[in-house]
Amino acid sequence: MEVCKEITDKVLKSAMKLSIIKSVFLFVILLSGCAGSKSAIMQRSIWEDTSAILNSTGGEAQNLSVQQIKEVLIDNNSKLTTLRAKAKITLTAPESKGPVTCTGLIVYETPNHLRVIGSKLATTLFDMSTDGNTFWIYVPSEKKVYTGSSNALHKVNSSGMGISPNDMAGLFNLKNILGGESTVLEIWPYYWIIYAIDTNEGKINLKGKLLINRSNTDTFRCETFNPDGSVRLQAVFTDYSDFDSCRLPQRIDVRWPTYNTAMGITLSDIIVNSQLDSKIFTFTIPNGVEVVHMGN
Repeated sequence: MEVCKEITDKVLKSAMKLSIIKSVFLFVILLSGCAGSKSAIMQRSIWEDTSAILNSTGGEAQNLSVQQIKEVLIDNNSKLTTLRAKAKITLTAPESKGPVTCTGLIVYETPNHLRVIGSKLATTLFDMSTDGNTFWIYVPSEKKVYTGSSNALHKVNSSGMGISPNDMAGLFNLKNILGGESTVLEIWPYYWIIYAIDTNEGKINLKGKLLINRSNTDTFRCETFNPDGSVRLQAVFTDYSDFDSCRLPQRIDVRWPTYNTAMGITLSDIIVNSQLDSKIFTFTIPNGVEVVHMGN
């Protein structure tokens, strides 16, 4: 009897161990399955995938020629002469400790006058002004004013922030990418891609690329390129609305891969085509600051 009892106890213990092992094994499988499901449904970065933008617009795809698309884009952009708006701005750069969020003001006048002021807790973080040729960026915390060519890409402060003022102004004037350039159209079910090709001096260089929603002709993504073919700028435009016959995005995300710098801009209280005081784009250098001349 004792032998039988001993055998029975061993069998029961083995069965319990096997049951525990199976339970743990099933638990691990469930965990891995959940993790896999989570990975599958995680939203990809807007820089990798802009399909969510198209999914939210709906509408029937139009059939337009490349010339018709260009005419629509140029006409829409030509309607905007000035813009003034409040802005929520998020800046990200490699040497910063994390995203810097501030509120401020954006003032634009065609073709490339721009003033951007960013503040936090009633303190000015930066004040940028450009007339299309020369830019000034005042950073009070550094007691410095950076100045240089508006068209060049600059690293402007100790955070590693890289920016081109004319690139920023161009976000409100995309027709400049198409003007005077040869274009190639690529057709997809829900959007068009227009490639702007520069053929000067016998060379063929890709100047820019626009992704355009076929249902409403809104440009939802833009890329520009350096002469060597590398990406200079990437921008994503969302939350379009109409403002006095001007159709504008209320959200712009832009980044400059060269310096791994990104900027998110959410516009509100937008006023278009109002009379602006020209002095708003005239920068006055504050007393007691160092002026840093940037290379072109």
